Amino acid sequence: MRTPVIVVGVDGSDQSNAALRWALEESARRGARVEAVLTYFHEPVFVPATLMGLNPYGERPQRHPAQELHANVELVRATVPDAPDVTEVVEVGDAADHLVEASRHADLLVIGTRGHGRVAGAVLGGVAQKCLHGAECPVVVIPPRAVK
Repeated sequence: MRTPVIVVGVDGSDQSNAALRWALEESARRGARVEAVLTYFHEPVFVPATLMGLNPYGERPQRHPAQELHANVELVRATVPDAPDVTEVVEVGDAADHLVEASRHADLLVIGTRGHGRVAGAVLGGVAQKCLHGAECPVVVIPPRAVK
């Protein structure tokens, strides 16, 4: 028998932390494992040609998305008694596309939403909208009012 999988989108926001907290609590009820997915766009580094290869603008701080995800997961896990281990997945690209893809092997997809109101919700394009329309499993959307 296959262990159920709960996929949750994590981006470090209060809304995604609430979604991760909900997924961790639900995993105990379902006997499921949790997979946290962080997506980001890879920012190209441009350094103009200079004499002797020196960058006159100094070094840009490098993002470490895997470290960001791990720190965020551990922060939320600490708030949930007996929280299960979490599989951490980092992807480059569009968040909605990767979450919809992950829904193919999931039993449940959990996402937080910032709730920008009726007008924003009417215009397709948000991660929540794309997941609701494209996911291949049930989707739980944690509303902004659920953020503690």
